[in-house]
Amino acid sequence: MKRFIIKCLAFFAIICLLFVPFGVLLDPFNIFHATKLVDNGVEPDKNYIKPLNVIRKKGAYDSFLFGSSRVGFIDVTRMNDGTYYDMMASEGLPAEHLTILKAFIKRGIVPKNVIVGVDDISYFVEPSLHKNILYRKMFPWDGTLTEKLGFYLAFLDPITLAESIDTMKDHEIRDPGWGDRLLTTGTEWLEIEPNFDVEHNLKPYWADYYMPRDAVFDELAQMKALCEEHNIKFTVFTNPVFGYTYMKDIDNGYLVFLEKLADVTDYYNFSGFNDVTMDTGNYYENSHYTSAVGDKMIDVMFYDKADERLLEQGFGYKVTADNVDDLLEILRAQAVNYDLPVNTYSDTLNRKESEEE
Repeated sequence: MKRFIIKCLAFFAIICLLFVPFGVLLDPFNIFHATKLVDNGVEPDKNYIKPLNVIRKKGAYDSFLFGSSRVGFIDVTRMNDGTYYDMMASEGLPAEHLTILKAFIKRGIVPKNVIVGVDDISYFVEPSLHKNILYRKMFPWDGTLTEKLGFYLAFLDPITLAESIDTMKDHEIRDPGWGDRLLTTGTEWLEIEPNFDVEHNLKPYWADYYMPRDAVFDELAQMKALCEEHNIKFTVFTNPVFGYTYMKDIDNGYLVFLEKLADVTDYYNFSGFNDVTMDTGNYYENSHYTSAVGDKMIDVMFYDKADERLLEQGFGYKVTADNVDDLLEILRAQAVNYDLPVNTYSDTLNRKESEEE
């Protein structure tokens, strides 16, 4: 029996010696090559790569833009009150932004400015869902050695590695500056021309795990308090959600989110039915707006340049606890004009039992 156990351990050790180097070399999520990124067609774990980049370049940036991938097309070099890095990550959430900001401050990286872009994803997605999604997985910056080891081992899963090979094999490099830009400004390729596919994208961007969660307000409140404690300017804005997606959002309580958000912090609103969100030329598909839209938002927030017509539609409206009802009046009137339901929660809280996971 003892000899059998020794043989098993020896076999396991040999497999590890052969397999681990292969997994590290293949590295589809760019975890083990985080400073020398390879464009292989697999979505990298930006929740790990970007914080690591900032920590390793301590002092290179004094301001951060947080948000989901939707803020990836905002040209942070146009922001005129600091040297910004775009921390956007796939489905990035306030709870994750808070964790990362705490990790920065603990390591002596105290920014001048923190800007957070929020929207339906912020309100509808439970952060714990990201634990098992490798390209969204959070690194335990202040965790134990065992927790950190567990993080790296998760990326050596043989099934995932095998599935990644097909993606990597078929990938064509279209953006030669991808890796350098991700580690310099953190943005996506801002020069991409929109080519909206009306046939396939003229519908809501929606996931079956979306569910309103009030915990987001506490997460944002904690982030605001942390910024106040360290004299960091804290700014929040809402992403200009594509019109057809916004239709489903307001049916599922997004206006409640906008109302309650004003109790936590002032914010710039870019949500609603307006000349921007109803124009497919402003979107790559039904989720991501273009860099030209990002420029309009920067003009409002950094250069005090607001288009009067858009402002009347709620785009660029500076919201406070005192005037949030005025914004909601605008947004509800828009919904009535389109004969749309508001806050029925038909796809979330009130969906039929047969539709639940």
